[in-house]
Amino acid sequence: MTHRLHEIFRSLQGEGRNTGRPCVFVRYAGCNLACPWCDTDHAPRLSLKTPALLDRIADFACPNVILTGGEPLLQADALTELAQALHARGLWVAIETNATIEPPPALRAALDYVAASPKVGAPIALSRADEIRLVVDDALTPEAARAIRARLPAADHYLSPCDDGTRLRVREAIALLGRLNADAPSPPWRLSLQTHKLAGIP
Repeated sequence: MTHRLHEIFRSLQGEGRNTGRPCVFVRYAGCNLACPWCDTDHAPRLSLKTPALLDRIADFACPNVILTGGEPLLQADALTELAQALHARGLWVAIETNATIEPPPALRAALDYVAASPKVGAPIALSRADEIRLVVDDALTPEAARAIRARLPAADHYLSPCDDGTRLRVREAIALLGRLNADAPSPPWRLSLQTHKLAGIP
């Protein structure tokens, strides 16, 4: 199958539970949302068949792979073929998704980790995740965060300050953490900064 991609690179995971983990990032082209503050370029640049993509990933000699975007689940059939092949090679396979699409069962079985970043006002089709990362922007109210948490089961919950190009909304995120955790949820909401940006790495 053919994969429409923006880029493939090795770096450290900068957010959430796996912060600091060395990973190969396979960034898929295209997204079904148009978030005004999005800082990710997911324009199509590469078109690779699964065997060629597997070779490219193997060249990085890294045991961890993150399938990201854009929204990678827009290419679910190709993604399934790739994830199954990576899993068969013994690699740790994760996906980053906006939660608007449920992975088919064959793909879900090949994934070791699901990180979801639902957006306020967008539908949630994903049935479960390992972690939720919510971007703190003007639309994210305590009520919206609680509603997303109630709709999508996950083990860990993070607030990620929006970088809108002019400022990083850390103070807003900390204030929102205080309001959400005042309800004593278990597990608590935690702050997730984009440490890769702070460290100046891709």
